[in-house]
Amino acid sequence: MKSKSSLPVSLQPMPLAAYLTGAVGSTFLISAPQAEAAVTSVTFGFGSVLNPGTGYSNFQTTPYFGRLAAMNSSNNVLLGTFSGGVYNNNERPNYGDAVGTPSFFASGTVIGNGNNGPLGRAYFSSNYVSDLNIPTNQLNKNLGFQTSGGNWGWANVSWNASAKALTINSAYVESVAGNTITVGDIGAVPEPSRALLALAGFGAVALRRRRKQAA
Repeated sequence: MKSKSSLPVSLQPMPLAAYLTGAVGSTFLISAPQAEAAVTSVTFGFGSVLNPGTGYSNFQTTPYFGRLAAMNSSNNVLLGTFSGGVYNNNERPNYGDAVGTPSFFASGTVIGNGNNGPLGRAYFSSNYVSDLNIPTNQLNKNLGFQTSGGNWGWANVSWNASAKALTINSAYVESVAGNTITVGDIGAVPEPSRALLALAGFGAVALRRRRKQAA
């Protein structure tokens, strides 16, 4: 049976996948190391939901970058005691380490630059103390915090005022202690290495040349 192509095997076009396979294999030799993303997703305890039945605990981030404490009673959820803190409105400065209602931040706010309000304890409360109440539901609000290890972070939360339940939807922390973090930043997606892109381009050029020779 005759071959479908009358060209010698050496001049027949090779599939693009073959060029790219060779290019990918070559990157093990010449590609530059990729920088790791500084922003890391973290998971807090209690299944990320706090209510009057969850008691007291020191949150531990995963992976470990320090703790952020939480305490619950029959009337409130308190974030940021002694082991890290939460930015808050400081409505009761005479009560101790900056107790107040939590501050909510818009996407793009830089956390940790010293201009986000007092850092300490913040209450999610309903019918507890008048100046600490959050009587209405809060959906997808952003908090700024610092762990006990000195790492800045932000968390997206929702508050159900009638159920007195705080849901931590997601949280992110800067892996380098002391470095600021931007609300809305969930970590950089690793970019393809320049070497890989270059080799893929070389493969495409070689394919075009083979096709011109075959024409």
